Amino acid sequence: MKFEVIYDQRVQKDLKKLKFSKIELKKLKNKIENISKNPYSKLNGGLGETLKGNLKGLMKFRFDNDYRVVYKVFKQDGVMKIIIIGLRSDKEVYHKANNRK
Repeated sequence: MKFEVIYDQRVQKDLKKLKFSKIELKKLKNKIENISKNPYSKLNGGLGETLKGNLKGLMKFRFDNDYRVVYKVFKQDGVMKIIIIGLRSDKEVYHKANNRK
């Protein structure tokens, strides 16, 4: 079952800040579409990774090694909500994800 992908209203600003090229944006969109086919944890046969601590209930996946996409799965609604897209290096992506969840 493919999940419907929705975006937090601030994700557009995240993407502008990251200044992805059109090619990178297309690759990112394709990766999100692929993950949406099975957004659950790799431990459960899915394609995502479970976050812990104060981010419990959220998932993530890597994009081009430097970026993280944090999302939440709403199983009953069949929705995968993208919370934030950001650089992993400064860990700000996780602080912002905690504020947006």
